[in-house]
Amino acid sequence: MKIKTNHLITRMAVAAAVIFSISSCKKDDDNDNMLNAKLSFVNTVEGSAAQDIFINDSKVSASAVGYGSSSNDISTSAGNKTISFKNAGSATVTASAEVNTSVNSSHTAFLVKQANGSMGISLYANESNAVSGKAKVRFINVAPMLTSTINVTTSAGANLISALAFKASSAYQAIDANTNLNVMMSGSLEVTTITGSELQAGKIYTIWFDSSTATKVKYHIVVHN
Repeated sequence: MKIKTNHLITRMAVAAAVIFSISSCKKDDDNDNMLNAKLSFVNTVEGSAAQDIFINDSKVSASAVGYGSSSNDISTSAGNKTISFKNAGSATVTASAEVNTSVNSSHTAFLVKQANGSMGISLYANESNAVSGKAKVRFINVAPMLTSTINVTTSAGANLISALAFKASSAYQAIDANTNLNVMMSGSLEVTTITGSELQAGKIYTIWFDSSTATKVKYHIVVHN
């Protein structure tokens, strides 16, 4: 009887271990399935320290994000959360914001210097459906030093956006690949040219603008796919 009892105990232990293993795998799968939203981060503030990225209290950036740079997409759960930029290696918060992400969404958070000199975060929704044979672009103005809005035309003179205000984003547009774009502040004759070789077919781009002067636009390109 003792032998039979020991066999029974062993069998029960094995069964329990199998159940625990299945339960653990299911929990792992559930945790993976909860990472159903994406966030990326851009530092637009010239002269700022490189930034560590935090979601709630967890550092999520593999490396600090310097001026003009962006992080890779970071998978997170849908719902409310606090996102923060902090000076690299420091607890000093440069800017933070409460955001609400939906299931299967993709957003980019921009660290932006406000017109009054304070720091803030602007969040923009991304699109993921590329256009075959075309470059898909949108434009964002994060240039507080400019004294007016921004216009973008093709080199052939076709208007893409007019009077893009500070912190505003245009809609996505499909344009011919390898098309040169001209960027000007409204009322200024200073032209910044985006060379067509930077815009390839089948790619999705965010082109964001800042400036070091009151009238001359600078551009930066984020590739989303």
